Amino acid sequence: MMTQKMLAAPSLLILAVFGANPCGAQTNDPSQSASTAASPAATQKVVTKDPEYLKLLNPPKGNDFLRTYSKSYRDAYAEIEAKIAGITDENLRTQTSNDEWTRAHKNDGDKFQYEAEAAFHEAKVSFAQKHRDGWFDVGRVSYNELNKALDVASGSTSPIYANFHLPMNAETLNMIYEKFHEITAQEIDQKTQEYISKAGPGSTCSRNPDWCYSFAKQDIEQTERAERIVVVALGDLEAGRIDRLLLVDYSTEAVLLELDAPARTLASAVWRFSIGLVPAPPIEPVSAEAVAQAAAAAAAETLATPIKLPADVTAASIVTQIRPEYPSKARAAHIEGDVVLHAIIDKEGKISEVRVLSGDDVLAQSAVEAIRQWRYKPMLVDGEAKEVDTTITVTFSLRE
Repeated sequence: MMTQKMLAAPSLLILAVFGANPCGAQTNDPSQSASTAASPAATQKVVTKDPEYLKLLNPPKGNDFLRTYSKSYRDAYAEIEAKIAGITDENLRTQTSNDEWTRAHKNDGDKFQYEAEAAFHEAKVSFAQKHRDGWFDVGRVSYNELNKALDVASGSTSPIYANFHLPMNAETLNMIYEKFHEITAQEIDQKTQEYISKAGPGSTCSRNPDWCYSFAKQDIEQTERAERIVVVALGDLEAGRIDRLLLVDYSTEAVLLELDAPARTLASAVWRFSIGLVPAPPIEPVSAEAVAQAAAAAAAETLATPIKLPADVTAASIVTQIRPEYPSKARAAHIEGDVVLHAIIDKEGKISEVRVLSGDDVLAQSAVEAIRQWRYKPMLVDGEAKEVDTTITVTFSLRE
């Protein structure tokens, strides 16, 4: 039985209870065979070993991040290096470099940062899409004899923060160890032989090699189990999703057991390898000239906008007022009432636009024809003639 080796738990605790069953239902039946676990295709490997993944998981910081992912930053770096290449005085060289970089960050700092973040985002998306069928490391394991559980804790290469426990009896654990032994027997034997061969004269191993071999082999195999038996996941790094969990030998990537886990528990994992949102481009600075042009355009638009005046104000400015004729058809039908019109009076005092807001259609037609002939005094604002937006009400009464 492997000695319990407790791993340091991360700051976030995800409590999960998984069954160990290659068929999907939880069981601790001794008849369960680790060798019958469903094995993924041979092309599927632990992608979290990939140096490219490790760079994406732990990207460089500060200017190193900009140098890695921003082309504009690299161009600026080459340009500045060329400028100071001929300066022999160390102090002057340093001062010139600092001045140039201060200017570069002031003018293009936002561009450097955006380019770097966009390229980094694209690199993570590309990696995730290229390895959709890959495995990713979830955590190392240790067996907790007291609680009869396999403890799993995420390591430095895990894309998620996780610390969970898998109930597991001794029979199932021994089946896993037997499978691991089949995979590693030759390698462990070789390491044991190397260990004994390095024993000095007069040592315990030199005096009793058979006993030493048995003890060393057991100790080496326990160490290998602690370091190499890991939980890996199959899912989607881009979407931050885990579909299946497997117990594997990290070195040979041989499957030891498939694990059953509640989907909601896996979905709640906190992801370190997060694709994130597409970075927003920086806001381009607006020149003083553009600001002045915008202000002038706004002022011109304000001047061009008709001023709104109430009907009683515009009525006082009427110079020519044609009285609408009472339509005979409306008179015969005893139709009367108000016709309300919306009108625009231009700078010269003429009606440039008119439309009916309410009133009888027959009466309205007569009102519109008359009002188009009305004339007003020009409306002045700060000494300048302005268009006027107003309403006009025409009353038709049979009593008049």
